[in-house]
Amino acid sequence: MGTAREVITEVMGAVRSVGKDGVNAHQNFKFRGIDAVVNAIGPALRTAGGFIVPNVIDARHEVAQSAKGGTLNTVRLQVEFSVYGQEGDPVTGTVSAEAFDSGDKATAKCMSVAYRTFMLQLFCLPTDEPDPDADSYKLGTPEVAPVAPETFLVSVDASVSIEELNALWQDALKGGFSATVKDLFSKRKKALTDETK
Repeated sequence: MGTAREVITEVMGAVRSVGKDGVNAHQNFKFRGIDAVVNAIGPALRTAGGFIVPNVIDARHEVAQSAKGGTLNTVRLQVEFSVYGQEGDPVTGTVSAEAFDSGDKATAKCMSVAYRTFMLQLFCLPTDEPDPDADSYKLGTPEVAPVAPETFLVSVDASVSIEELNALWQDALKGGFSATVKDLFSKRKKALTDETK
């Protein structure tokens, strides 16, 4: 029994992994729940003479609507956890978490997510999950299905302004058929220009 650092090291030596024994049948994935993590860490933490104390630093509560029109209580927390040993100062870490629930359990779920995340990170428990850096994402506007040339021809004839025509031209460029309709575009642009004179 010693400092918080010694407690952490002892727990890390005693608990090497926590399996994904939970199954979400609705969304078809396995998960490592808070009970599995606490059941693995708790005994080792007690044996080492340590304990963990949470402190909510920031809490944000919102009400949202579910896809089916129901009410969801959404909670986002920033929680500081301090690991204590029998001697010395605690080792402290902060995690962010979010959860939602249609009843009164959103905060409890969020605290569970925060606690589980903190313990997985603090005790370096392998998760067997893909590295977040394995995927990369680029932000931008969603791709829109290109407009068919036939649809474009009707739209060009029906256009009533140069701005509308320019937007249609961008569709033709994206669709890869601008060369096919270039003459029609030029004729309609001239007609619209003549109408505004």
